[in-house]
Amino acid sequence: MKSINKIAILGVGFMGGSLALAIKRNFPGISVTGYVRSNSAYKRLSKLNIVNKVEKDLGKAVCGSDIVVLAAPIYSIIDYFKKIVPFLKQGAIVIDLGSTKELIERKAFKYLPKNTHFVGCHPLCGSDKSGAQFSTPSLYRGAICLVSTSGDKKNLQKVEFLWKKLGCKVILVNAKTHDKILSSVSHLVHLISFSLTGFVPKAYLKFAAASFRDLTRVSNSPAAVWTDILISNKNNVIRDSEKFIKILEKFKELIKKEKKEEIFKLITSINRKQKQIGILH
Repeated sequence: MKSINKIAILGVGFMGGSLALAIKRNFPGISVTGYVRSNSAYKRLSKLNIVNKVEKDLGKAVCGSDIVVLAAPIYSIIDYFKKIVPFLKQGAIVIDLGSTKELIERKAFKYLPKNTHFVGCHPLCGSDKSGAQFSTPSLYRGAICLVSTSGDKKNLQKVEFLWKKLGCKVILVNAKTHDKILSSVSHLVHLISFSLTGFVPKAYLKFAAASFRDLTRVSNSPAAVWTDILISNKNNVIRDSEKFIKILEKFKELIKKEKKEEIFKLITSINRKQKQIGILH
């Protein structure tokens, strides 16, 4: 990373803030600048000592940056592509932390200058918490980071090295495959959690035990982030929702007909599948 002297992070919330702390810990020679849009955010971030420098001026934050990190909701990332164009240095690498890749990648190649490089990234870590105050330098250690294969090889290798140095296991994947996989293992999961929390009457919540809390923990995830994720990956999410509804319908019919043996077999097969989760991780 000898050629990297300055990294700008646009969107210093939990993910962006944790990335800043991790970079400072693992690459002390790199200066990290955080961009904020308001006076109040400027004051808050300055007190937290997460980045080396806080900027309210987008041009000053981006100018001279070797890597620009877009750590924001998906449609904000796309807006940033257009806004940062005048300030990008030749050869700059732009990466994102977005939870969908196909739309972001398409817009990046549309708006970013030809003399810059885009590499889509998605570290599979996070929390239902949001805000820079919760940032931790260890967030990315041990996490899988999916990196899009569409970038040129030289800059792809630089980005891959960065994530590995931060403790991530890097997996290269194309954008279309990424969105299909994440729809099943993340986006649908959140949609189910939102739906379950929304379904249960408020008066019942005082009786909620550990199982309900486990299933609904992620329903506290930020609305701005998840609205963008669900819409930007809508085709995959709709398809997976329909498949999931079929499984619910199957359970419903078996329960309705009191098919005890078939319910037992179905749950048992799912038990076996669930045990694989621990083995794979």
